[in-house]
Amino acid sequence: MLRSIRSHFKNHNAEVQSTIKLIDIEERFDLAFSRFFGLYFAKLGKFLNMTPTQVSIISLIVGVAGGYMLFYQDSWVITVWASILITIAGVLDSADGQLARMTGQSTELGRFIDGFIDSAIFITCYLAACAYYVQGEMGWSIFLLAIPAGVVSHIFTSQIYDFYKSEFLYYVAGSKSSKVKKVGELPQVADETGFWNKFFRSLEIDYTKRQWMLVTRTEEMRDIYEDAAFNNGNRERFIEKYRSTFNPIMFWWALVGGTNTHRTLIMLFSIMGRFDLYLIVCLIKLVPIAIVMLAQKFMDEDFVKQLEFQFATQESA
Repeated sequence: MLRSIRSHFKNHNAEVQSTIKLIDIEERFDLAFSRFFGLYFAKLGKFLNMTPTQVSIISLIVGVAGGYMLFYQDSWVITVWASILITIAGVLDSADGQLARMTGQSTELGRFIDGFIDSAIFITCYLAACAYYVQGEMGWSIFLLAIPAGVVSHIFTSQIYDFYKSEFLYYVAGSKSSKVKKVGELPQVADETGFWNKFFRSLEIDYTKRQWMLVTRTEEMRDIYEDAAFNNGNRERFIEKYRSTFNPIMFWWALVGGTNTHRTLIMLFSIMGRFDLYLIVCLIKLVPIAIVMLAQKFMDEDFVKQLEFQFATQESA
């Protein structure tokens, strides 16, 4: 099925493909659902002269409203409506990026704003769903599950996935706006004008610092990769090698850290009235997360050795 979907996007739907950065790292659910409906929302936004940020704000409002409704887990009707709103927010989250690429408005800050809005929606889901349990037998002890599940298994892992996804786009697609800059390369808050620009820039700096702290790929590795990808005269060869090496693990990063996984599980367990089981699943998921992180670390180290050997061979020649 995935092969036929990929073939459809690559060969028969240039319009949809033009609104996607790189099909290699698109999640299966996004290819089959979010991108399809997101395109129509993006077209509507373009017709109404909306900016990607405005679409993101609508996504935030819809998602937060849906998240708040998870407080009423004793009513499956309300949680179904909550799930519908959360799903629409996910489609709008896809649409803002598609609109940005349709209108040439992709920016580095836009990538961060997307992640910030995702986090805000999911935090609302966690707080509202946990508040339901606070008034029951579990009481405040629900947060003993929620904090490690939400912070480590969800937010931190999503940020790690976002890092490696952005790296893949930067090296393979050459997307400069996807580059996760080193902290020292980011514009300073003082350079921004206006309250909101300063606010989001300060959050972006904090977000970027945390990403570099969490991932196993180092800034030294970044220097080696950039040199091989853009400054060594072998770009096509590097792209082929990077894609074949890291494309498989991107599937696993999407599975353990992608928003679709968490969104689906939250909706499923909330409709069952058992958000507590979702939190337990998140804690169990820490095991495969650790395995994927170790695999990424070993793959990076091996890839760097190959690049260094290539550089040494070229210099000796």
